[in-house]
Formats: sequence, C-alpha cells, structure tokens
Amino acid sequence: MPMPSRDKWAEWRELSKQYKEGVRIQFNDWVYACRDDPALIWQTPMVRYITYGVGGIVAILLLRFAMGLFVPAGAGQIAPRAETAHFDVICTDSACGKYFKIERRFRFDDFPVKCLFCKQETGQLATRCTSQRCGGRMTPTIENDGATTCRVCGEPIGGG
Repeated sequence: MPMPSRDKWAEWRELSKQYKEGVRIQFNDWVYACRDDPALIWQTPMVRYITYGVGGIVAILLLRFAMGLFVPAGAGQIAPRAETAHFDVICTDSACGKYFKIERRFRFDDFPVKCLFCKQETGQLATRCTSQRCGGRMTPTIENDGATTCRVCGEPIGGG
C-alpha cells in the first residue's frame, strides 16, 4: 500500500504558528520582567548585539563621510591625456609688442608665428627672464648654441 501523500507546506504552517505563539509569550514575559528591572534590557544578548551592530554601521558611515571630505573634487574622474600645450608668445614687431598665448601640439617649435594683433609673422616664444635688466618679465627668447637666451638682455634664461 502506498504512503499517503503529505502536505509539507501545511506542516510548516502549523509549526510556524506554534513557534510564533511561543515567541510571543516569551517576548511578553521579557517585557514584563524588564518593566520590573530595566537593567535586564542591556543584559539581554540580542539587544546588546543589535546595538553594537547599529553602532558599527553608523561608525562606518560616518568614517566614509569624513574620508569623502578629504577627497578632491573630481578625483574619481579620469581625464584624457593632454595632446596640446599653451605657449607664451610675444610679438617682436616694435610697433606691436603684444603678449598672447597660443595652443599647439607638444614639442611645437615652428617659431615665429603669426601675431594675433598685427597679423605679421613676428610672434616669438616668450619666457620669464630673471636677469637684473629684465626684472622677471616675459621676454622673447632665441636659441644660441642650444641655450635659450633672452632677446632683450642677451643673458641665458634663468641666469642672474
């Protein structure tokens, strides 16, 4: 004779109803005991562990927030590698003499360039000359024997 078919879900429902009733009774007993002696609340391991867990989560969140305050803006974004540079240029035409910037690819050395103001091919690379005569201002430069020198005072750039 075959075994009678059992409804496992019905058995689990019955077990859970009995368990739920037992837990409810135990919880009510614990609440009444804590009303009489409030120190029992902290002595209950479940209350302590839940408090430690919530406190730990709050501490981690506060630590992450504090660390986020020290991260510079846009640090998570990766910028593409630069392909161009800005060059300082001074027009060497005595009537113009304007200072401007141009954007060209790295290692650009095709000077003179067309001046943006007078439209002549008189724009030369400019660098800050720190000599006594120039006093740290931007001046046009020239290449002499591999060394960059100032066109105004003739001293090597960076010399003093």
